[in-house]
Amino acid sequence: SYYVRLQYNGEFLPLFTKVDGITYKKDKSDYSPLKPSFIAGGGAFGYKMDDIRVDVEGVYSYLDKNDVKDVTFDPANTIADSVTAISGLVNVYYDIAIEDMPITPYIGVGVGAAYISTPLEPAVNNQKSKFGFAGQVKAGVSYDVTPEVKLYAGARYFGSYGA
Repeated sequence: SYYVRLQYNGEFLPLFTKVDGITYKKDKSDYSPLKPSFIAGGGAFGYKMDDIRVDVEGVYSYLDKNDVKDVTFDPANTIADSVTAISGLVNVYYDIAIEDMPITPYIGVGVGAAYISTPLEPAVNNQKSKFGFAGQVKAGVSYDVTPEVKLYAGARYFGSYGA
């Protein structure tokens, strides 16, 4: 059966966002040069076959510059005020069915492309954004509100390379 999914991708954990060639340190502690904002979400259209789901997903993410007191960038003043990522991925999920339970754990993996604004200020060769490979892994649970409506809660690791 076909399905449509709308999602909000709020970030609750301070996971590290790495930008190659830039360090952001205070004493001996490393900090993430970018921090999540509340602006992140997307949607998907897919097909479910027994315990397998396949969908095409579009995601929008926005990161702000992380201004931590007395922390310095090396090289100095090299991070942009914000970074925007628009990605399209094809995902495959495995739903771990539990008989007679409204809760279903799932795991998933996705690959695709991301269009990302440069995290560098100023942009190298005036290239303000670029396409790159994107991948993600997901895990979580779904709850059957009705047979046709499910609520999902989960976590994902998203990475982009070459952008």
